[in-house]
Amino acid sequence: MAYEKAFVLLRIGTGILFFIHGIAKLQKGMAAVVTTFGDLGLPGWLAYLVMIVELIGGLALIIGIGARYAAWGLAAIMAGAIVTVKWAKGFVGGYEFNLILLLVTICVGLKR
Repeated sequence: MAYEKAFVLLRIGTGILFFIHGIAKLQKGMAAVVTTFGDLGLPGWLAYLVMIVELIGGLALIIGIGARYAAWGLAAIMAGAIVTVKWAKGFVGGYEFNLILLLVTICVGLKR
């Protein structure tokens, strides 16, 4: 029983983190985010997809509806961030935060 309550807290907290990152992209302005993606060698349209998945996926994790499916989309974003941007920076100050989010989203995706 305690495990289930802890899992719900972890799911909700992770959802809040992703939702806030989606909101941050909107506040920064999607034109700037598209430019950043382009500077990284990524297609600009991917910035919109990431923002949408962060917002909708984050909400799904928060409310618990469709959370397993949303978690796989969020896991893909974290895997992509690690591979394209964070890996070169190393573990500390690089991909450690993305790695824990990747692992949590995989756990949520596998939850029955």
